Amino acid sequence: MLRPFNIPTMALFVTVALLAAGEIATGTQSAFAAWVAGTLVCIGVTYNILGGLSTISGIAFSGFAASTIVISQFAKVVLAEPANIPLESPYLTIQVYFVFYLCVLIGTFVYRSVRVRLPRPLEPTTLAQADVQYTISIVVGLVASFLYESTEASTNAGERASTAHSIGLAFAPLLLFSIVLAVQNRIRSSAGRHSFSVKAFIPWFATVIFGFLQTSRAHMLLPSIVYGFTCFTSGYRFHRKHYAVALAAAVFFVLVVSPYEIFVRGAMRELDFRDRVSHSIDFIRSMPDWSVVQQASSGGVDSQSREEYYLRPGTFVLSRFSAIRADSNMINACSQGFHYGFTAVGIDIRHNLPRFLDKNKPESDGAAYTGRVTGVNPDEIDNGEFLITAIGDSFGAFGWLGVMVVGLIGFPTVFIIYESMFDMRRPWGIVAAGSFCFQFSQIGMSGILLLAVRSTTSILLLSYLMGALVRMIPVRGDQGAPMLQDEEGWDLDPDAAGQLDA
Repeated sequence: MLRPFNIPTMALFVTVALLAAGEIATGTQSAFAAWVAGTLVCIGVTYNILGGLSTISGIAFSGFAASTIVISQFAKVVLAEPANIPLESPYLTIQVYFVFYLCVLIGTFVYRSVRVRLPRPLEPTTLAQADVQYTISIVVGLVASFLYESTEASTNAGERASTAHSIGLAFAPLLLFSIVLAVQNRIRSSAGRHSFSVKAFIPWFATVIFGFLQTSRAHMLLPSIVYGFTCFTSGYRFHRKHYAVALAAAVFFVLVVSPYEIFVRGAMRELDFRDRVSHSIDFIRSMPDWSVVQQASSGGVDSQSREEYYLRPGTFVLSRFSAIRADSNMINACSQGFHYGFTAVGIDIRHNLPRFLDKNKPESDGAAYTGRVTGVNPDEIDNGEFLITAIGDSFGAFGWLGVMVVGLIGFPTVFIIYESMFDMRRPWGIVAAGSFCFQFSQIGMSGILLLAVRSTTSILLLSYLMGALVRMIPVRGDQGAPMLQDEEGWDLDPDAAGQLDA
C-alpha cells in the first residue's frame, strides 16, 4: 500500500492559522484572509477523505488545489504582498473558491466509498508479456508521436485533419506506456536499487524532444513526471542524490530551458515540423545574448498584466501555479449577470471530434472564447490559450449554480470513475493516473468530460489492443513470474526479474 501522507488535524489548523496571521501582517484585509483560511481547511479535510497521496483522486485533487490557491497564498506571504491584490473582485473570487471547495468536501464525503463496475484495462500479467509490450509500445509510440507532431505543426489545415494525425493522436500515449514498463522493469530487475535504464531513456528523451519542438514546457516535463510517478507507485525509494539531481534539473529548467522556449515560441508557431527542427538547431548554434532571451521571455509580463498574481518582477513563472488570478478575471467579467452556458463546452467537444464526424468543427478550442470573455485574449490572436480552471469556468458558465454542481457532482464523479477503473500500481493504471493527475491540475469544465470519457476510453482500447497482440505472439516464459506478487506490492526477486531484463 502507498503511504497516504495525510495531514494531521492539529497541523492543518495551526498551519492555516499561521498563514492567516501572515497574510494579515503583509497587508491582506482580514475578511479576505478569513475566507482563505476557510477554503484551505476544506481543502485539507477533502485531501484526507480522498486518501491523500495513496489514491488517484487524492493526488489529482492535491495538484488542483495547489495550483489554484494553496501555492499562491503561501507565496504571497513569503513575498510580503497582500493576497487580495491584484485580484479583480477579490471578495467575490474568494467566496466562489470557498463555496466550490466546500461543495467538493461535501461531495467526496457523501460518495467516498462509492465504486461502480466499469471495464478495466487489460494489464500485462507476466514478465514476458511486459517485455513484448515494451517493444511494441516504443516502436508504435515513436512512429505515432512523429505522425502527430509533424501533422499538428503543419501549416496546412488539411494535414491536421488527416487520418495520419488521428492515428498519431490515438497511439502517441504508447510512448509514455513504454517509460512505465521500462522503469518498473528496472526496479524489479535490480531488486529496488535502481529505477532508470537505457530502455527508459529512449522514450523519455524522444518525448522531451517532441515537447521542445512544440515549444511546450508541460510536454517536456511530462516524461519526467511519468517517471517519478512510476517510481512512487512502484515503491521505489529515492535517495539524497536523486533529490539533488531533481533540484538541479528544476533550476536549470526554470532558468534556462523555460526562457528559451518562450523566446523561440513566437517564431516557431508559424513553422511546419521540418522547419522547426532546422530553426531549433539554428537557434541553439547562434544563441543571442542571454539578456535578450530573458527580456523577450518576460516581455509583457509585469505588475500591470492581467495574467500575473504577484507584484514583484521576475515572478511570472510562479504565476503559472497561481490560477486564482485567471479565475478572478472570469468571475469579475461574469459578476453582473452574463453567463455563457454550454458555449465553451460545446466548442471544446466539437474541436475534439474527428473531422469525419464534424467537417466544420472549430480550429480553436474553447480557451479562445473564454479568453475573449475575460478580455485577456486580444482579437488579433486566434487563441492565446489563456487559463481558467473549473472554478472560474463553472461560475462564468452558470453562476453560483454551476460552481455548486461541479463541486458536488462533477469532481466526485470523475474521481469515482478513475478509482473504479484503474489500479495505479499496474502499468496502464499508472499511465491513466499520471495523465489524469497532470491534466487535472488546471482543468476546466470541458476537461472533466474529456478525462471522464475520451481519456478513459482511449486507454481501455489501447490496453485491449496491446493485450490482444501479445496474446497472438508466442513468447518464452509466458507462464513465468507474475508482474505482481500480491496486493501489497512488487515481488523484487532479482532471479525472477532477470527473465525480463537479462
